[in-house]
Amino acid sequence: MPSFKETVLFLHRWLGLITGLVVLILSITGCLYVFQQEISEIVRHDTYYADEVPENQQHLPIEKLQKKAADTLGIEHLPYGLTTYKNPDRNWSAILYKGGVDSWTYFGGMEAHKTAYINPYNGEIEGVVNEKKDFFQIVKGIHWSLLLATPIGQPIVVWSTVIFIILLISGMILWWPKKWNKAGKQKSFKVKWDSTWRRINYDLHNVLGFYFLVLSLIIAFTGLYWYFPFAQKSLHFLGTGEYQLPDGPAEKVVSTMPDTTANSIPMEQAYRQAWAEYPKAYSIALVAPTDSQSTIRATIRPDGQTYYSNSTLQFDQYTGELLSADRYENYNTGEKLVAMNYDIHVGAIGGLPGKIIAFFASLICASLPVTGFIIWWDRKKRQWAREERLQKRRKKSDAPKERIPV
Repeated sequence: MPSFKETVLFLHRWLGLITGLVVLILSITGCLYVFQQEISEIVRHDTYYADEVPENQQHLPIEKLQKKAADTLGIEHLPYGLTTYKNPDRNWSAILYKGGVDSWTYFGGMEAHKTAYINPYNGEIEGVVNEKKDFFQIVKGIHWSLLLATPIGQPIVVWSTVIFIILLISGMILWWPKKWNKAGKQKSFKVKWDSTWRRINYDLHNVLGFYFLVLSLIIAFTGLYWYFPFAQKSLHFLGTGEYQLPDGPAEKVVSTMPDTTANSIPMEQAYRQAWAEYPKAYSIALVAPTDSQSTIRATIRPDGQTYYSNSTLQFDQYTGELLSADRYENYNTGEKLVAMNYDIHVGAIGGLPGKIIAFFASLICASLPVTGFIIWWDRKKRQWAREERLQKRRKKSDAPKERIPV
């Protein structure tokens, strides 16, 4: 009967062979996507930033800019609003995303995905980016569902991630030194660079896997958030001790037609009040109302690196009066952890150093199936070579011996 470690090794080996390619793809695309924002800022600099900023920095009316952006995108209403920026050099932006198309591919399920950039001072469209053809959107599509439609590809990605978590835990069991003496510690904690390629590869698999174990587990677990409700509930539980997500707002916030004359510039008032509430914000996206009761929505992004601390304000569409505020600072610890999931997953929670750490952690995750496969393949080759030698010996020993005539 095999021992516990032999059973763990069997599972580790074959689960790794089954999911290794998917883990490699997810890890490489994760590495590439970590610095998506920084690289895009460089590549699209002329589209993102205005050539000239007037001295008074006076933008055109919000409604006019929203209409120009919507016309450019070929729609009547901007579903994600017009994003305004604190940086006066930055062009404002509007996103169009239409999905829901029946297809077996990731991009086939999108009818359109574009971003328009508009100069807030003269209303000129500085560029329209087709996000479906953007390099990082392709990388994201591979990472999300292997470029397959979400119902097809995401289960493959998610269950491969679950198996990867099992591999990390089983790898820890196999890595655990038999003896905690000097020789055992050197074997488990150091790469023997002056040894054979076979030993170096083995050490890279075991030692690097150990050092990046915790980070790899965090990245993998936060990746389950978008598929398994238990992952979201677990984050909430860590912060509050309650394994249950909070209910949404009980009452819908609505605009009410005033008896007196309405404000002639409610959108502008909402814009000014939102920036007055959050003067240090990175950006504020304003979504116009779609019917007679809906509100003007303002989504505040406090900094340009993360998304977790976003807040939402709702204003009356007739008066510009603030009706409701869903502020991040009022969230409990569990709600904050849930909001942080994406930024933890990509390392943005730690700023640029956090992204660098996430990059290297993903790179190590990508190396594990490669070094693991090399270990398995090398042992298989040696096993086949031994069996071939044994067969030759048997054939030689079984061959009839020639008799020497007397």
